[in-house]
Amino acid sequence: MEIIYRPPGNYFNTTRLNLRRISRVMKATSLQEATEMGLFDKIFDKFLRNGDKRNRIIELYQQLTEPDSCESSENTPIKMASKFNKLREMANEDYKHDFQIAIHQDMEQPDRWSYSFSIEKHLIYQSEPLDYRYENNFNELCALKIGNDFENDFDECKEHLSQENFIASRIQTMSDNKSVIEKIHKELDNPNYAKDKLLGLFDAENSDDIFFVHFKSDAPELSRHVLELSNRGNENGEFRGGLLKKAIQESHYKNLRELCSHGFMTKDDSLLVYFSTPHKFNLINYIGKDNLGSIQHILRNKKVGNTNLCELFKLDLPERVS
Repeated sequence: MEIIYRPPGNYFNTTRLNLRRISRVMKATSLQEATEMGLFDKIFDKFLRNGDKRNRIIELYQQLTEPDSCESSENTPIKMASKFNKLREMANEDYKHDFQIAIHQDMEQPDRWSYSFSIEKHLIYQSEPLDYRYENNFNELCALKIGNDFENDFDECKEHLSQENFIASRIQTMSDNKSVIEKIHKELDNPNYAKDKLLGLFDAENSDDIFFVHFKSDAPELSRHVLELSNRGNENGEFRGGLLKKAIQESHYKNLRELCSHGFMTKDDSLLVYFSTPHKFNLINYIGKDNLGSIQHILRNKKVGNTNLCELFKLDLPERVS
């Protein structure tokens, strides 16, 4: 069974954990047994271990497991979830993904929902059934959950979203000419392709699908370096056409590597946008597209590199009315 653990008030200062009790806690079958064996210490020692903030951790944990001890205004779903996320922020990096917000919906009672918090498989709080019409709590809680889910997945996959992979993906769309792509890879660190060597961009005479960029050459035998680049559309964030031209003309770069790095970990990072898309649709499945405007403040507060989830989801949201 899952256990919601609410320890006695003096418990935190009197109980210590050892390996035998850790083993027994994992096999606990009742609330009383778990209380006696120290579930909090197990959670603290394994997941948190933030000694300088132990008192704050205890305070947050008690507020979550004993919400009736707080003012009712502090027990709204969004405030409870915010407390849980503060606890999550103090967790060891390797265990943050074990801090889960769950949304529960009952098809037999479509006007009701509930939520719960768990650490690993330990349920520490389960709400009573709530009315969907209760302010904006359902939408906001779903946004917080999706933000956490995104962060967990990002931490597991961030090596695939590295700057080197970003550069490689950009080069792949810069030109439709394979030999040009190979040349860009070869010349990535060549200072001859710096912004201060840029001579200009030129249209192709016989095709609207390509353009040429010219850089000044310091070699006496060569007046300029020329690249044939793609002028096709970039509806999905491909590094070509208008987006590529803007980067060449307006950004500062000492070589092609720096040029291709332009937009890394921003809303123009196509790998990051692609990675975030399933989370966007999960959020829409929860709250519906029409309700996205009400949670934009939460999405904007979930920072990702030099952007945020609101930008990554590419939502055309109206300003939130407070």
